[in-house]
Formats: sequence, structure tokens, C-alpha cells
Amino acid sequence: MWLGLLISVVLSLNSLVVHADLKSGQGIQLPLDSKITTMMQHLLTKDGKIENLSIPESSAITKQSVNSQSEKSNPPQLNSNLSPSAIVDGLVVRFKDQKIQDLAAENLPPPDEIMNELESTLGEKLTFYRSMGNQSHIFRFQAPKSGEVVTDLIQKVKTLSSIDQIEPDIRIKMQLVPNDPLFDPYQWSMKGQAQGYIGGINATGAWDSTQGSASTIVAVVDTGVNAHPEFADRLLPGYDFFVTPYAPGGSDPGDWTTANECGDKEPAEPSSWHGTHVTGIIAAEGNNDMGMAGVNWNTKILPVRTLGKCGGSLSDVINGILWAAGLSVPNVPINPNPAQVINLSLAGEGACPPLYQETISLVLGQGAQIVVAAGNDQKDISQAFPGNCNGVLTTIATNFFGDAASYTNLNLANPNIGGIIAAPGGDSNGIISTTSTGTTTPEGFGYNQQIGTSESVPHVVGIASLMLGINPALSGIELNSLLPVTSQAFPEGSLCAKYQNLCGLGIADAQNAIEAATTFKNYTLIYEFYNSSSNDYLLATSKAQMAAINRGEAGSNWQLTGNLFYAWSGATNGAQPVCQFYNQGANSYFYTVNSGDCNYLQSLNPTNAVADDQWTYEGIAFYALSPTNGACASNSDPIYQLYNNQAATNNPNHRFVTSLEAYNSMIAQGWLGEGITMCVAAVA
Repeated sequence: MWLGLLISVVLSLNSLVVHADLKSGQGIQLPLDSKITTMMQHLLTKDGKIENLSIPESSAITKQSVNSQSEKSNPPQLNSNLSPSAIVDGLVVRFKDQKIQDLAAENLPPPDEIMNELESTLGEKLTFYRSMGNQSHIFRFQAPKSGEVVTDLIQKVKTLSSIDQIEPDIRIKMQLVPNDPLFDPYQWSMKGQAQGYIGGINATGAWDSTQGSASTIVAVVDTGVNAHPEFADRLLPGYDFFVTPYAPGGSDPGDWTTANECGDKEPAEPSSWHGTHVTGIIAAEGNNDMGMAGVNWNTKILPVRTLGKCGGSLSDVINGILWAAGLSVPNVPINPNPAQVINLSLAGEGACPPLYQETISLVLGQGAQIVVAAGNDQKDISQAFPGNCNGVLTTIATNFFGDAASYTNLNLANPNIGGIIAAPGGDSNGIISTTSTGTTTPEGFGYNQQIGTSESVPHVVGIASLMLGINPALSGIELNSLLPVTSQAFPEGSLCAKYQNLCGLGIADAQNAIEAATTFKNYTLIYEFYNSSSNDYLLATSKAQMAAINRGEAGSNWQLTGNLFYAWSGATNGAQPVCQFYNQGANSYFYTVNSGDCNYLQSLNPTNAVADDQWTYEGIAFYALSPTNGACASNSDPIYQLYNNQAATNNPNHRFVTSLEAYNSMIAQGWLGEGITMCVAAVA
């Protein structure tokens, strides 16, 4: 066994210098994670498409609720936990009428009038296939459908009094088990509870749906990454921030040390090949009949070297993170391949340095995610950075049995478990991954086992990259919320289960996470910005637009307000397109779900010219519902519209707020209240 090396950042007071241009964008300055988590929990619960979510019960069952339910006619029993990505061949239906059940027992179809009623309600043609032993009829669709489509489809039968139970006839197949020779004997961390591995991340369940996308980019900010046959063809051109001056590269020349080289009485150490080991967990190619399988078999890896002999400096790590996210570092070319997820398997002792926190905010403002190690010192996570910084996803190490590893830092004091997740780091059973051979300089490639929170982080990063392959629109702050709420509960009787805040919400679960990523393709997160110099507001309607505003591309002094809402990304549940208009003279945006208003404004500028006195139509921003008689339906939340006619300064502006309290406050400041003008999926 090899002890996983947790690379410590050596703080040099002389190196605490920010080399990035922090004035070009404001970043995310507000604690948004809890707001987004609340909205995501609401939407996942409402959609009812993900099993085993780590979400508290919404309310207790009372005598009143039981009595109220018993007074209703019994609706058909529906399967509400169908995976959106499942393949469904047809429906299994049991009718209430005993005579129809008797027909099923004889393997005979139901009467024509019953079939006509069922097909008419579903809006689908069905073919009787055969019967089951439980007096149910099996029907086939004309062609297989996705679980997402069938879930919506079978909701329609709630109105049918003739049906006792209806289930999707899901196609079941063997879970994809890669043929890599080290997988079965060693890679317990990639397996799941269905295979008897309660401490694993259930990557095998996810691989049935996806093995990742080549369009996803993950940065490994570490000791560098050496080319290994498992991922060599997917290494992007990286950069070396450990050398002076900084230089293109990102490979690992070795971090071996001689006795006393890193301080008095410090022993000699061989090279760790730490960054290469981390990368294999994320991205080793699976099912290639060689070695082992990483979480994501297709993602590209951006190597960023910030650590070497005796650790590394805070300033170099910060510059490496900024460059990885596509932000500027003096005398270094802009990274042409910005990472969507950044792996930080490193830690330093003490409080979160302000420069680190500032950097994290800037990276979040670019839509990227940072996943970090909790640390290996058996301390509270508050005593090690960047795990104690805001806006990161901190990863606690678990063992083969799904409990806290013996060495890991834990959440001992803070009752808030947001931004914390558990993942395999190993203990007596280590985590096998790729490595270079050679005690000092690289001589070849191989595999070995290590343990540590350094190994926990890439498990989570790999899952996040699978999610982005399915849904690239997800931002880092969304991933920070989705991963914990889709985690598997800790095993009953474990230390992590007994003390609920100790290890976060649960163990990262790849299958649950990608199903949630699929569900959230139906939604788009809208961010509100405020400009303190012009007193203007605008909405960023995508991750890319948020990042551009934070880079200063819409001008200076724009900051996120913390007002967020989820709109629909398409015509789901009757949602209608929201038209986006821009007025150059007023530098103002306007959004309307009212088709009449949309058509009228377009008619005023039929050539769609960009002019100071014209509204320019910029397309569909998102989808929302129209209010009815000034109110929103129960399945939606209101957006209130305000208008500030600053005619004297030629700077009129609209604002769209998510709460009645904010709406009334703006009216008190002299803004004109225009009521509820659209209804969206969820508000913070």
C-alpha cells in the first residue's frame, strides 16, 4: 500500500502577491449555494425522477392528512421514480374490473372499449403483447421511449377510474463492467450498492448511460501530469507555474527530496507522481482491456503544475487556478481551453486566505467548479484551506465500508453541511490509479494504490465531468448543490450516519448525479446583476452570459445581487418563450412572456436596427408561464416587474424581482410597480 500524499501548500509571505487582473470582473461575492440548493431540492422533489435523494422529508404525516387522502377516490398507482434516461418498451397495466383481470389470467387482451379509452387518454397507440402472472396486461409502444417521456405520459391516466396500477415496462440490462484487468480485484470505489459495495460511487450505474464527453475539460492543479497510456491522447497543453519564469508544459519532472532539503530533520522522499495518480481516477480510459478505469473515459485533462519539491507557494497555486479557468495572469498567454471543473487535491493549514477566497469567487463567476480536499489531519475542516473557503465543494474521505476514513478531516463543529460531500479515499483498502515509475525522474508508467482525501476529490470531479457531458449548461454553483443532494445515504450504524453533520450529506453517487443533470436540462438558472454606477439591473440568462458579464464585457461595476430563479429551458409544462429586448440608448434590457408585447415591440423596429431610440429584439431568453388574472399557477413562482423612468438622465430601466418584499421595497424607493408579469419554475 502506498500512503496517499496530501500535498501541503508552503506559505511564503514573500509570495503572497496577486498576479491576476481582478478589476475586469466582479466574480461571485455572495453565498449563493444555499439558495440554489433549496431551489434544486424543490425541483427534484416536484419532478420525482431521482431515487434515493438525500433530501429531508418535506412534512410529517398527520392524522388530518391521512383522513383527507382516504376521502378521495383511489387513483391508479404510478411509478414516480423512473429514470429520465431509462429505455421503456411499453406499459404494464392492471385494471380494477375482475372480469378484465380474468382475461389477463387467460392471456387475452382487454375489451376494445377499454383499449380505446386507454389509448385515447395516453394519446398513444398500444399493442397487446401478453399477460403477467399478477393479472396485468403488457402493452408495447410503437417504438421504445425514454423514461422522461413516459413519466409525463402516464401522469395522464390519473383520470381513469378503470385502472388499478400502471408501470413502465423498463428495459433492463447488465450494468457495464469494464474489461480492465485491475477493475474487479481492486476498484471497489467505482462500484455501487447494487453490487454490494456500499462505499463506492456507483460509477458502474452511470456508465450504462454515459462514459463522458470529449467536450468536457477538467483541470488538475497539482504536481503536474505525465502522459500515461490511459489518458495521454486527451492531455491538453498545460502550463507550469512552479518554475521561474512560468512556462508552457504541465508535466511532472518529479518532486523527490533529499534529507533536510525541505527543513531540518525532514527525511528524504521519492517522487510522489501525485498529479498523475489523481488524473487516473478522473480520466483513465475504461473498457480498453488495460489497467484500470477512471470515472470519465472521454474527458480532456488540462495539466497545471503548481507544486513540486517541498510543496508550493500560495501565489503560484492561485495563478494556476486563475489560468485554468481562462482568466488572465501577467506574462502568460490566456488559456485557450478553460476548465469547467478544477481538481485541487491539496491543503494548507489555517483560515481561508483572502486571496484564495477572492480567486474562488472569480472562478465561480466564470461558471466553473472547484472541488477540494478536506485534509488528512483528523481535524475539523475549518482548520485547513481551501476546504474551509466559501464556494468550493469540500470532499471528506470514506473507506471501503462507507464510513469516515481514519485520517480524514471532518465537519466537527459547523452545523451547516452545505458544500461538503464524501467520496472514497481508502484506508486499509486503497485507491488504485495511474502513476509514473522511477523514484526521482519519470522512467515509465504503472499503477499503484494510495489513500487520502487527495483521492476522494477526483472521484467527485469525475462525476461532475460526467454531469457536464450530459448538461454543459450547469454552472459550478449548481454542481456544488446537485452533487451533495444526489448523494447516497451513509450506511446505517456508521459514524457518518450517527452524526449527521460529520461527513456531509452522503457519499457521491454517479448514477443519481447524472440523472439529476438530465432532469435539469429542462431548467435554466437566471442570475440578476446590479450596476452601482448607473443604478441599472440586468439578467444573465445562461452560464456563458454570466461569465461574460463577470469578465467585464458588459462594462464595469456589474455585481451579482443574489436574486436567482429557475426558468424553463423549453416549452415544458406549457411554458412560453420570453422575448429579450435591448435598448442601446438607455443601455437597458426588457423581458416579456406576453406574445402581444413581443410582437408590438418588434413591429416598432421591423429591421431590428441597433439604435439609441429603438428596442432591438435579441431572441428567446428563457421560457416562463403567463400569469392568470395577476397570479401564478400552483406549479410556478411569481416574478414581479418594476420600471424606473429616469427620463432626465435618459436611463430608464426595468427590474424583475423574485419576492414581494423586494418589490415593495423598490416601490418605496420610487420605482413603478407593474405587478406579476411572468411565472417561473422556482425562485430562491
